[in-house]
Amino acid sequence: MRVTSEKKGNCVVVEIGEAELNLTVSDAFKETVLDRYASLGGGDLLIDLRQVNFMDSKAIGAMVALRKAVAARESRMGICELHPHVRKVVGVVTLGTIFDIFETRAEALAAYSPGA
Repeated sequence: MRVTSEKKGNCVVVEIGEAELNLTVSDAFKETVLDRYASLGGGDLLIDLRQVNFMDSKAIGAMVALRKAVAARESRMGICELHPHVRKVVGVVTLGTIFDIFETRAEALAAYSPGA
């Protein structure tokens, strides 16, 4: 699973470097993001999906599991930079009620880590 991660203020930013989040990579996606989140000290979590153009139900389940882990730390989770196909999936399954959705990484960081 290709990802990059960094800490910006109180926000862990993880950019996914895969074109598809599906059955074959969803477990690795979840574990990799959780590992990066923990190693950078937790806080709010922002997942940048700019490179992802497909997401299936297994990946959505992994995202919900990530949200539960972040919520257990009393923190927020957001997603940003959504491809139109991913945005449609997110809208259909109403993930916008579970995650904060941002157009850009800059918009998300302004909300999660002002001044970072």
